[in-house]
Amino acid sequence: MSLMDAVAPVPAPASGQRATYRALAGESRQALLAALHQVGGPLDAVEAGASVGLHPNTARVHLEVLCSVGLVERRTEDRSRRGRPRVLYEMAAPTRSLLDGRAGEAGVSYRELARLLAQQLSALPDVPNEALRAGRRWATVLSHVALPTQRLSADETMAVAVDLLKQLGFEPEPDRVADRIVLHHCPFREVAYESRAVVCGIHLGMLKATVERLDSPLDVAGLEPFVTDEPVACIVQLAVRE
Repeated sequence: MSLMDAVAPVPAPASGQRATYRALAGESRQALLAALHQVGGPLDAVEAGASVGLHPNTARVHLEVLCSVGLVERRTEDRSRRGRPRVLYEMAAPTRSLLDGRAGEAGVSYRELARLLAQQLSALPDVPNEALRAGRRWATVLSHVALPTQRLSADETMAVAVDLLKQLGFEPEPDRVADRIVLHHCPFREVAYESRAVVCGIHLGMLKATVERLDSPLDVAGLEPFVTDEPVACIVQLAVRE
């Protein structure tokens, strides 16, 4: 089954979930949330806006939307020196636990946020392309992944892709003869079964954007999800770049 054919129906969200979907739908709010997650501490509207290229007033509006659905928390700075204390914004603890892939104290797992995002994208008119775009944006914030800048061979390119997938928990196995990478585990397996086009499309977009940034003869040609279910096997297909 191709990604174009794999759009799974999802149940209608409750009103609280719809508000969260709307909050997560904006690219600026996604970028601000990613910035707060990357910094790991509080930022004011000036700092948060500067990190994603937004005017402080615009950033403040978006941060307040994220606060309204509980993804971000707002507090006033504790300070002893003179002057007005800053209003600081910080990722809410349950949200951080979700994005870190750990269960939070509230008993919420990262899969619930992944499901929210998948359902929000599934409601858009062009699901495959929107998922690819989301994956490409994800690639830009994978700051822990250091990419080489020198010219790479095909084998070296595959090694970079395998290392990235390993860091993300996919248990990749390179197959250099067939120019492919077999994935033996999917950290988002449960959500992918519900919204395959979204989840697999995001992973494809992330891989495409990452490999395109390399000085390499290879490109990511496609992703075949769940070629087998037990055990899980997905295939990333590589090809010589035109």
